[in-house]
Amino acid sequence: MGFRVLLIAVTGKSPDAVHNDYGVTPTGRYEEIPESPVTGATLPSGAYLLYINDQIEPDDHVFARLSKDASLIACYANETVMNSVAGSWVDGVEQWSVSHDAQQGIEHLESTGPVPHQLEPIRKSAFAKQDDDAGADHIFDIPIELFAALGGIRYDQDIEGAGPEPWEILTRR
Repeated sequence: MGFRVLLIAVTGKSPDAVHNDYGVTPTGRYEEIPESPVTGATLPSGAYLLYINDQIEPDDHVFARLSKDASLIACYANETVMNSVAGSWVDGVEQWSVSHDAQQGIEHLESTGPVPHQLEPIRKSAFAKQDDDAGADHIFDIPIELFAALGGIRYDQDIEGAGPEPWEILTRR
């Protein structure tokens, strides 16, 4: 069994506003690794990141609400079926998305909207790796690496420069 997570990095809103819009309350308790159902942390970029381990399916209504009067980038990674998605929303409107679904084919990659320029070198590198190693799914990493390039974090890595317990545990209201 692998990761199945949703990350949402919101810029232009305070953590309190993100908590309110997402329907969570801070507990004042922190953890080293984001293992609780919902945790939050401020990234070096200043964006506030929700790390979601439950109710993780990407939801356009949630993205629209969280990006109202702000912007966000989101990343969904499901290692159990090798499905990944990255996308951006600004003021309640989706700007672009990039997705991979191994069930549609190992080289499946789909995009909508004007994707960021960072996608092309990530795409080229992943497809080159895929050509060299057909036994792995390197295309799965494309949306994840794009989110990391724009948001500053991968779902399976620590926040660079963060303290020992950067993830505040949040509870759903």
